[in-house]
Amino acid sequence: MNYSEDRTTLVPTRLDAPPRFLLWDFDTVAAGFAGIGIGIIANTMILGCLFSVIFVWAWSRMKAGRHPAYGFHFLYWHLPMNPFKRTPASARRNFIG
Repeated sequence: MNYSEDRTTLVPTRLDAPPRFLLWDFDTVAAGFAGIGIGIIANTMILGCLFSVIFVWAWSRMKAGRHPAYGFHFLYWHLPMNPFKRTPASARRNFIG
């Protein structure tokens, strides 16, 4: 008896879901914590809450209607860091094959 013809295979649909913290996406929560961190540094919690709301609103507006990982793509292209230090620039690479 061939089981593949008789059964349906259940495939989980949440394997590629973005990481979440309770109800929110992780990058939105990180933007909120960044605002609270500014308030802690400035020693004013009201200012921190205000910055937190502004950062979360701006971050949510920026990634609305785009790919779920758009926030990480945006940070990769706009932050001044180079995670691929060993990879040469694309203009200097020679591909074989």
